[in-house]
Amino acid sequence: PSAARPRRNLDTIISLPGGESLRGFVLVTLLVEKAAVPGIKAVVRAVQAMQERDEESLHRALQELAEAIGAMSQALRRMQDHVDPVVFYAVIRIFLSGWKDNPAMPAGLLYEGVAEEPMEFSGGSAAQSTVLHVFDEFLGIQHSPQSAAFLRRMRDYMPPPHRAFVEAVGRAPSLKQHVLSSGDARLRGAFNRCVSALADFRSHHITIVTLYISLAAGKARRAQLGSRAGTAAGWRPPAALETKGTGGSHIFIFLKSIRDSTREGLIPA
Repeated sequence: PSAARPRRNLDTIISLPGGESLRGFVLVTLLVEKAAVPGIKAVVRAVQAMQERDEESLHRALQELAEAIGAMSQALRRMQDHVDPVVFYAVIRIFLSGWKDNPAMPAGLLYEGVAEEPMEFSGGSAAQSTVLHVFDEFLGIQHSPQSAAFLRRMRDYMPPPHRAFVEAVGRAPSLKQHVLSSGDARLRGAFNRCVSALADFRSHHITIVTLYISLAAGKARRAQLGSRAGTAAGWRPPAALETKGTGGSHIFIFLKSIRDSTREGLIPA
């Protein structure tokens, strides 16, 4: 891979303000999703293994899932190599923010010729990622009522077959109960490695958000952005967005909540 792009054979098909940082943000996000693919396949195999009482296949699938989640974290770390925090905060994030739970657009957005009243839709969010919902359902992670309600609302933005898959995994036999009832220490260890890997991924996401929102907000307030961010000198985004995620959540409260509830999913030794 070159220094300028995460992968030589990948590129964006549309252009938005943000230049190379926008390209990096889109492509690194894609690489995180790509890293999750073996984990999705492992979930399918694990559900089948539980149904067949094939503990060896289940153990192998859980190992593959933990490795896939670890690879997602490795991919996410590349964000810092390809995305300028100030450009993300001052430019890209504005285009990612939607018009629901957005204090800069409290009434939503009027679609002229479509509706008489403004409409509200959330912006793009990692909470709309099918893979994270699948892993939560499969591992039996129980989030707080407020966080769970937000996550469930984000499923409305998934392609219907993706949402159906998440729900199907949620209806499958409980992996956690299976591991507990088996009394198999190897299965328990493999299960806990999956949960720990998911909690570590969410901790790194918090680190990324700190860099790209909290710290970048301070830099944006001090900097004369000029050509660096492609905006007029002295312009900065609405201060009301500083504590909001692009999906409209109170970003740090939400991310720390789901990280902590993920850790609580560990099976005690």
